[in-house]
Amino acid sequence: MKNIELKIKLDSLKHVISLLKKIGARFESKLKQIDTYYQCSNGRIKIREINKNKFELIFYQRPTRKISKISNYRIIELSKKQLPQMKSLLKTVLEQKVIVRKLRLVWIYKHTRIHIDSVSGLGRFLEIETIVVNGYRLARKEHQVVIKMLELTKYRKVSKSYSELLLVND
Repeated sequence: MKNIELKIKLDSLKHVISLLKKIGARFESKLKQIDTYYQCSNGRIKIREINKNKFELIFYQRPTRKISKISNYRIIELSKKQLPQMKSLLKTVLEQKVIVRKLRLVWIYKHTRIHIDSVSGLGRFLEIETIVVNGYRLARKEHQVVIKMLELTKYRKVSKSYSELLLVND
């Protein structure tokens, strides 16, 4: 699957939430996520634990740059029983890199997921991910509309993943 992503460092949570409501985005969920990243030479691979009851193996490739970028990703759902086995296997084969803990508020606007993330050790961020459903051109247009409606051009853009930011802070 593909999406177009942008990440910013968030200063004002209240302002962004008021804009989300104004544009008609709907609040989807509040998630406690633990992402365990592993060394990977041709992308990023992680196991995501969501609210201690949903588990996913996620592989994705995207460039490291501050502007909106295309992300190619695959998600495989894991059962609770598979989780420790998969973590052990990945740790042995690929070596564990870093663990990212975050509280994520998920909002939805058309084909765009808006994440407000409070990341342990890093602070608050906003990510927009527009899913490429009916072609890149339409997704890009929606992505740009969301950036404009949420006034994101005035915020500091972030090029790195949370895992990379945490490793820099070590």
